[in-house]
Amino acid sequence: MAAALAQLPAVWVVTGIVAAFFGLAPRWTVGGWIALVGFLLLGELGPVLQLDHWLLDLSPFAHVPRVSGGTLTAAPMAWLLAVAALLMAGGLAGFRRRGIGSA
Repeated sequence: MAAALAQLPAVWVVTGIVAAFFGLAPRWTVGGWIALVGFLLLGELGPVLQLDHWLLDLSPFAHVPRVSGGTLTAAPMAWLLAVAALLMAGGLAGFRRRGIGSA
């Protein structure tokens, strides 16, 4: 259960990317799907293709600590939460800025 919960900040970063696309550039919302597929490909095929470490680090899932058999470190989780919060705030600010009339 702890290993599954440790993935949540990375998932929230992806959610923040989608919110930022939706709020700031609604026509580019598909960018959230592109980011998710890119992160999955980096995580699964990156080590097999022996990609550079900096490229693998583009995925938020690469920064999630391995909980099974190890200790949970708070620093990567805090950074992921901060990035997710900034992306969500940017997306919400962009969404509020749009001229959407109330019914």
